[in-house]
Amino acid sequence: MIRFNQEEKTYRILFLGRILLGLVFAYSGFTKLMEPVENFQGGMAAYEIIPYAVIPFLAHVIPWIEFISGAFLITGYLPRLSALVLAGMSWSFILLILTTRLVTGKLPVDCGCFGEGSLIHFKPVQVLIMDTVNMIIGFRLVLLKHHPFGLTALLKQKS
Repeated sequence: MIRFNQEEKTYRILFLGRILLGLVFAYSGFTKLMEPVENFQGGMAAYEIIPYAVIPFLAHVIPWIEFISGAFLITGYLPRLSALVLAGMSWSFILLILTTRLVTGKLPVDCGCFGEGSLIHFKPVQVLIMDTVNMIIGFRLVLLKHHPFGLTALLKQKS
């Protein structure tokens, strides 16, 4: 029978979290990239607190950051940096939802997280829960110094 120490057990759980977080963001970015950018711009405008002047820029940049960081996290390439970026994005989404609720007294019906053509559509409360879990997983992955199951670890072994 194989016995694992506590660190190995913890990493196995975090490895699954790393894959889950990467999949969520890679899928989110991919679905937005496959649609006209105006769809995402409309979703962001529905929050009513994002300055309209920055929406076009954000609508072009956010999906790429989500997709690339998610893919990096799945493959284990630069996992700490990728996790930090995605945890920070999750934190910013939480702040966006809470601030929108405080300022406008309402929230959009659909968060716009996965684009209009996605099979997944969450209500704001569901997004708060998902982003909180994503943020916790992401920050926990940032604190982990060594990610043995990943491209970065494989590249370090070869050098």
